[in-house]
Amino acid sequence: MKKSLIFWAVLLCAVLPGCSKKEAASGKVTIVVGGWPSADVGFKAALAGFNEKYPNINVEIEMSETSAYHQALQTALAAGQGAPDVAMIEGAYIAQYRDSKALVNLLGAPYNANRYKNDFVGLKWNQAYSSDGQRMVAFSWDIGPSTYFYRQDIFKEVGLPTDPEEVAQLAGTWDGLLEVAKKVHIPGKRWLLPEAHIVYQEFFHNRDFFDEKLNLLLDRPGDIECLNTVIEMRKSGLDMGVDMWATEAYAAFDNGALVSVITGAWYGGFLKDDVDPDGTGNWRAAYLPGGIRDKSIGGSFCAIPEQSKHKEEAWAFLEYMLATKKGQNDMFEAIDYFPSYVPAWDDPIYEAADPYFGGQKTRSLWKNMANGLDVPVYTTIMDTTVETQMRTSIYEGIEKGLDAQGIKALIREQVGTATAELRRQQIQTLRDAGVWKD
Repeated sequence: MKKSLIFWAVLLCAVLPGCSKKEAASGKVTIVVGGWPSADVGFKAALAGFNEKYPNINVEIEMSETSAYHQALQTALAAGQGAPDVAMIEGAYIAQYRDSKALVNLLGAPYNANRYKNDFVGLKWNQAYSSDGQRMVAFSWDIGPSTYFYRQDIFKEVGLPTDPEEVAQLAGTWDGLLEVAKKVHIPGKRWLLPEAHIVYQEFFHNRDFFDEKLNLLLDRPGDIECLNTVIEMRKSGLDMGVDMWATEAYAAFDNGALVSVITGAWYGGFLKDDVDPDGTGNWRAAYLPGGIRDKSIGGSFCAIPEQSKHKEEAWAFLEYMLATKKGQNDMFEAIDYFPSYVPAWDDPIYEAADPYFGGQKTRSLWKNMANGLDVPVYTTIMDTTVETQMRTSIYEGIEKGLDAQGIKALIREQVGTATAELRRQQIQTLRDAGVWKD
């Protein structure tokens, strides 16, 4: 079901006259949790356990589209009013918030969040630290073990293997992936992927675009072979040529015109709830094409704005949802947000069959993937711009007739231009933190 709940970006008691009096009379405090769908489904699934432990905290959940939500949040933080008590932050944006003084430092009392450090996946934990390492502004909710989702019914129809391990083996080489793409393809009617470039961007799912000296880390083993595959797919029309989030892509996934997608584990929840709710049994999940491993795309964080008048209650919500087995797993069962909180993985649900995926033990698969995600990465405010520019440069290079090496050179050149101003801002932030040496 599509969700279009509006994020009002105001506390409930600011708009309901007499609310504070009612709360005082009932002994309850209301907190607002802001974010984007389908996080609301996850939070609601875990609210019963939270309410049992904290009966005097009432939770209002308000969602809006991801980019609109972040724009509203940034405005509210800058204005010093209008932010929710608990604010979600998408993983792609965390570098833009980690030095913000408008968010509570969770390392300080009474939060003392560093006691949880060894309980969270290393890939995510350090991303919410400030540049000088003295503050931490958010807790990681989930990781998105990078996954190849595919329509097993269509694979079966064209004579391809359908078992996830066999599919991973066949698509584990770039030639194998091309074979799959050609077999499922019906010109103008059916395609393997929404866009060819997402194959190349597998290399960068961890958003480890730069090192700490801000050198662009473009060289990856096998990247030229991968770019050759992207070129072939686009020239042969094997990809649909639409963004995976576009309305036409949703329809194509639903009716079988699009056969697969490369994304994070959390997309399982989107398939069930938004993209193909009637597709039970049709979909499966496998390791990434090209034999690429140890990648995570997306994932989210939760923070507490300094302007919140209910920080204690906000912390109780954040801590319960993200740092308890029950909170995390209740949400995971509802929306496939794979927990960053490692103790949650020790639970029978990780060996349970998922009916939507034809009885496949998808959580066990994602747990195996997550075991390789304990290495921290360095994120910057340039990352989302790099991600967008890569797509543009790849398709521009193909249109110009460039080969893989030429496209790679074009990416490097155009990323440098696109991030020039952001790079200066990033350097200044690091200088201010005392960690940049010219």
